[in-house]
Amino acid sequence: MATAKKFTKLIFSAFLASVTLEGYSQVIKGRVTDALTGEPLVGATVVLKGTSGKAIVKLDGSFHFKNLQPGDYELIATYIGYSVAKAGPVRVKSEHDAAVINILAKPLHSDLSGITVIGSKGDEAGARSQEQKANQVVNILSSKTLQLLPDITVANALQRVSGVTIEKGSSGEGRYPIIRGMDKRYINTLVNNIKIPSPDNKSRFIPLDLFPSELLERLEVSKSLTPAMEGDAIGGTINLVMKDAPAAKLLQVNVSGGYNNIFGEQPFQSFSTGSMNKRSPNQINGPAYAAKEAEFPLGHMDYTPKSAPVNTTAGITVGNRFGKNKALGVILSGSYQNQYRGTATSVFTTATTPNVDNIPSFEFLRERKYSTRTQRIGVSGKADYRFNPRNKISLFSTYVNLDDRQVRTSIDTTNAINQTLSYSSRTTWQYQSIYNATLQGEHQLSNTGKVDWSAAYSMAKNTIPDQTSFSHGGLSVDRTGNKVQLAGEDILNSMNRSWMKNSDRDLSFYANYTKETKLFNRFFEAKGGALYRHKNRDNFYNYYTLNPLRINGNNQLFTTVDAAQFTFIGSDATAQLNGNNYTFTEDITAGYLQGKWQLTHQLEALGGLRVEHTHQQYNTQLPPTADYKDGTITYTDLLPSLQLKYQLFRNQTLRLSYYKAIARPQFSELIPDGPDNYELFKERGNPEGLQHSTAHNFDFRYELFPGKADQLLLGVFYKRIDDPIELSVRKFGYNTQVFKPVNIGTAATNYGFEAVFIKYVGSFGISANYTYTHSRITNDSMLYKYRDPQLGITDKYISETRPMQGQANHIGNLSVLYKNTSTGTDVQVAVVYTGERLAILNTYAGLHYWLQPTTQLDLSFEQRIYRKLTFYGKLNNLTNTPTITAMHLPYNNYLQKTSVPLSQQSTPDDKIVVQKDYFKTSFLFGFRYKL
Repeated sequence: MATAKKFTKLIFSAFLASVTLEGYSQVIKGRVTDALTGEPLVGATVVLKGTSGKAIVKLDGSFHFKNLQPGDYELIATYIGYSVAKAGPVRVKSEHDAAVINILAKPLHSDLSGITVIGSKGDEAGARSQEQKANQVVNILSSKTLQLLPDITVANALQRVSGVTIEKGSSGEGRYPIIRGMDKRYINTLVNNIKIPSPDNKSRFIPLDLFPSELLERLEVSKSLTPAMEGDAIGGTINLVMKDAPAAKLLQVNVSGGYNNIFGEQPFQSFSTGSMNKRSPNQINGPAYAAKEAEFPLGHMDYTPKSAPVNTTAGITVGNRFGKNKALGVILSGSYQNQYRGTATSVFTTATTPNVDNIPSFEFLRERKYSTRTQRIGVSGKADYRFNPRNKISLFSTYVNLDDRQVRTSIDTTNAINQTLSYSSRTTWQYQSIYNATLQGEHQLSNTGKVDWSAAYSMAKNTIPDQTSFSHGGLSVDRTGNKVQLAGEDILNSMNRSWMKNSDRDLSFYANYTKETKLFNRFFEAKGGALYRHKNRDNFYNYYTLNPLRINGNNQLFTTVDAAQFTFIGSDATAQLNGNNYTFTEDITAGYLQGKWQLTHQLEALGGLRVEHTHQQYNTQLPPTADYKDGTITYTDLLPSLQLKYQLFRNQTLRLSYYKAIARPQFSELIPDGPDNYELFKERGNPEGLQHSTAHNFDFRYELFPGKADQLLLGVFYKRIDDPIELSVRKFGYNTQVFKPVNIGTAATNYGFEAVFIKYVGSFGISANYTYTHSRITNDSMLYKYRDPQLGITDKYISETRPMQGQANHIGNLSVLYKNTSTGTDVQVAVVYTGERLAILNTYAGLHYWLQPTTQLDLSFEQRIYRKLTFYGKLNNLTNTPTITAMHLPYNNYLQKTSVPLSQQSTPDDKIVVQKDYFKTSFLFGFRYKL
């Protein structure tokens, strides 16, 4: 932060120096802005008629000419999508004279009323204007901002928004957002305002690493809701607005290549999918079929190392308007990304139950290496046609596909005096996709009334075929002196094979009617609408366990993958019925009434009531006698909301909002069984008692928009969540623990403060945001292990108050920007800080896993090299910031005896490090052409 302050002073000093110099020569200076919105037209060209003088408009809308001779000058400003703007004559009288002129440019209009082309809609100034005019509390990233960020996916870009953190996968890639400390289960995701299904095999939230950020026109994060918005968004709504048809011919192409430097230390392990069966023996031959060992080949467990794999990306966007009066607009965008990522992980695992006084018992130190190849494809297209000034129809479609191929190798060491080693490997091939097609219509019925409607079909798919893992080991470790020697036999262990497949199909209908009128001689907009969505979800899960074939009655020794032999024992060859095979239907019916009333010249109120009815039904393949084999769930929610907007001045606003919202449980949480493939524990649903969550949400925000890309936002928020749901480790049976969703306590609170500051001075800019969040939840059913004088070592239930899962106290972003429009130079240095947050709950009090604070430094740049051709670069994680997980426990004498290697000389005394993940630095360089 000290460095940032010094840099700010340097910028300010340079700005004052430039102003001082201008005072000693003949100068014409001013700003070029949109005549309708007041937004600066960054990049516009201003020329002095009759001379060779030319200036490019800077980030704050300013331009200047200096060292002019006395005389009269006429200025001409040009910008794509705007009519030519002229100003003058401007008179420069004598030495030391400075003339100031502001040029207003009008956007082009077609003959059809209602088609207005605003050239700045994709830049920062356009985003600020949309935030200022929005009905709800919202933050927006424009397409220009997304292009210049160091990130190439929507998930990673979201961490730049105030109050948003991201949850990363094992490859280090961001996947799920957390808004203001509210976990991903409390967040709603839309594409062009249409809710889309999730390909996740357990949940309804969307893995946003599927979406390349270059497909977007803008990224909206709404932190309050109006009655017209869907109500399952306690944390907020993320809306991915895809690129819209341009005003004129558009062609943009980009290609890039890069590298992850972790592969300088560990090779990338690749495998062939040729030997992997996309369908299990159960799927092919039926549930009663007894599988044969020959149906489980091992070719994909034979890895091939790559020393320096190259990352590549490519993208193209084409669009134009056609026909009479340009009534037909078309755009098509495509993106391809092929990334190689590596992870080095150290994990220290705990036993199922702790020692006395809840002191954890550690079992294995696992040194893991991940090699992940991700291929990401995204295509988005839109066509809109205006029949006449009152009727318009649009068709847009989006398809994204993610193909992940991951190898995980692990060396496990027991935490004991006589240590033993074991080795394990896991091969995972996962491909996910989302497709959405939406037909929309807008019809102006009269001068004051209009109707809009949407019909949408969406499909989300997820497949993990033949995930394979096996281990071998048992070698003893002799650490005599400075030498480490292995002794004993390397014995082959069992092998697990699993197939997972799920799909979601949504059919949705939206209809809205809007009427403008007056109420008590004040403007009043009445709006009402309805929604119906039918969802079908299918889930398939099938697994087999094969044991090593005994050779002459002896354990089979491991030599190579190709030589390993496995066989079935007993009924393992037949796939067993389980609750992970199910169908799930969900019908959402909603209606709302909303009014927007201009109470005074300065005060506007928007409020109303939304009603949502939920009907769910599931059927599993559990035996007929099993509890909760099938189920039906029905409930109705009344969701009021109110937004007050007070205009202090033209560019200053106060907002006060209230809304009630819900969070529906995830699909797998309502099914009695659960998958076995979790890293730590088996998962299990909770159909017998899980309730959906509801919340009351309040926001108060001050907004300042100085009329350019600058802004200052200061706000506070408060949430009360009833029946919050969290995934907790629970005892199941005598000595087994499972992950299980539960309604923790009776209610939770979440409140905080949020600040956003953006300021541009000439070619320099600073963008910063900070969010403080504090949540509180009390769990009355935590276990504590202690020594009872009569019962001996036993458990008792105690109460524990803590933050909500995923909530970080402090979140901050700081970006220093330099933009020189005359040379075509853009540079951005970005720092993101995320405070400590609770990652995994444990049944036993105080034994939770906490993600430690992280600070990540990234750099991006773009440089024009010839007319419309630019060279750009994106550098991520320059400081090689690891992800560290710890327990809030002192490193005491007992733990010193157990030798916790990750904590030694690397953590405060009040924490024990249980996991470290390193991802190293990624580099990407490329070329972009835009016509």
